[in-house]
Amino acid sequence: MASLPIPRRYRSIVYIPSRSDGCQLEVCLSVPTTVSSTLPQAYTGVVIAHPYGPLGGSYNNNVVGALLQWFETYPLQATRNDDYIYPSSSTPTAKKRHSTGSTTKSSLDLDSSSTPTEEQTLSEANPNNNKSQVSLACVICAFNFRGCGKSKGRTSWFGEAEREDYQTMIDFLQSGGSPSSSFYPGEDVHRQAPKVYDESGNEITPPRLPFLSRFILSGFSYGGLIASTIPPPLRDPTVPDGPRLPTSYIFVSYPAGVAWFLTSGSHGSFAKRAKAILHETESSSRTSSSATKPTVEAYFITGTQDQFTSPKTLLSWLKANTGLNLPKPVVASEDTTSVTSWAQTQPDTSVHVDIVDNVDHFWLDREQELLDRLQAWWTSIHPN
Repeated sequence: MASLPIPRRYRSIVYIPSRSDGCQLEVCLSVPTTVSSTLPQAYTGVVIAHPYGPLGGSYNNNVVGALLQWFETYPLQATRNDDYIYPSSSTPTAKKRHSTGSTTKSSLDLDSSSTPTEEQTLSEANPNNNKSQVSLACVICAFNFRGCGKSKGRTSWFGEAEREDYQTMIDFLQSGGSPSSSFYPGEDVHRQAPKVYDESGNEITPPRLPFLSRFILSGFSYGGLIASTIPPPLRDPTVPDGPRLPTSYIFVSYPAGVAWFLTSGSHGSFAKRAKAILHETESSSRTSSSATKPTVEAYFITGTQDQFTSPKTLLSWLKANTGLNLPKPVVASEDTTSVTSWAQTQPDTSVHVDIVDNVDHFWLDREQELLDRLQAWWTSIHPN
């Protein structure tokens, strides 16, 4: 069988000030320059967060690197959910880097010569394609929390500053377009473009990104703890009560057992936020408008030998905060090998957990198995 073509991408290291206090954050930004797919494209924002900084965490990590490569190379597809679609022929291309000149395009600008001037529906983009599927073109931010890598500042005690850092990545990814604008917002765009800097601290022209019609929010260990408290992004950030985008959450080695330590005792508020996102009670379903309820998918994967959170602890946390109905043998004893995968689907929310035998918290030399499991989960919820 012939190998699938790998989409060409452009990676760049940029520095973005955190929205809470302006702390400069180091960001590895990866944007597609070509997408090998016959399906229409739905541009998707991806954020990847790393483990706890004071214990050596940064985006230079085996799991973060594996996730970044997977998002860059795996041909992700998803079921259409009112996405704004661009035909495959309008794939952006990166322009050559210009060292000076404010009137030239940034090296990360997308080429608008072949892009539509108005948002297109799937049928308009390509009426011959499977109308239930779209190809996801991922615009990715793998970033360092404050105090990690070359980011400025220091790790906070309670995790609130890191939540702002994570939300800053989402704001940045959403700065390029809006549902009411063309592919490229003009000078009248209603959201102020973020300031972007190079490693020397010089302000550079921010990349102009497409409107993103869905998000994937992910994190490894502490990064997953932070990601679990970030609600699905608004479809239009200027409308606080407006609809939210379909969002997938990916949590690797979720640190439920040490959340109290990582947040200096504020783990209760973190769990409350996660529960509001991942578990919809009957009362919230009755009071929420169907027009504003997002479609949420959550994937948890952990190992039976995790040093910080046992599978039993994670499964208990999931039962309390996601409504996941656990098999009795797992809840009643320490034996977690009898069930290695469990999933539950409820209105507008689906939660899946994988427990992998003989894997510890760090996934060293087991990264490919992690990606294989992740790929199997994604394919199962978004079948071709």
